Amino acid sequence: MEKNNELFLKQNSIFGCLIGGTFIFASLLFILAGKGIVVNAQFHNIIMMLTIFGIFIGVRKYRDEQLAGVISYGKALKTGIFILCIASLCYAVYVFFLYTFNADLLTEFKNVTINTLKITGQNSPLFKMLEENVDVYFVPASIAFGELFNRIIVGAAFSLFIAGLVRRSKLPFNPQEF
Repeated sequence: MEKNNELFLKQNSIFGCLIGGTFIFASLLFILAGKGIVVNAQFHNIIMMLTIFGIFIGVRKYRDEQLAGVISYGKALKTGIFILCIASLCYAVYVFFLYTFNADLLTEFKNVTINTLKITGQNSPLFKMLEENVDVYFVPASIAFGELFNRIIVGAAFSLFIAGLVRRSKLPFNPQEF
């Protein structure tokens, strides 16, 4: 049992770090291309696709290599969420350092957020409070936590569906029969 947990943690942690690395790589490509990552629908769609493919490949790889091709829905869901939590943590650490060392990006994030809030709730007392305290609420740690939380929630929703795709109660054929 302990060896199974060790294999689970090792393989899925490495794969989660790999997915987190792809998130970071995609972010760097967008930044180097001058496209920005603050409110960029293309960037967020790419991250979403990397999330879906990463969870699918990671759970399927774990099922085939460690569980002899058989995995329950619950274990597939747990594996997908674990992989995603590791990937999200890697990306959140990167986002923290990115916004800490890039003041222009932090300023852009604040401006875009305030402009978006102006459109949606100009006369709201909450908006006025946020506008007055923008430097208190929008710090690198809060942005990184928001990214972590967002990636985990979105990925957990996708994991519900993906776990159903990769679950398998028995092998499709018995190799001993041939």
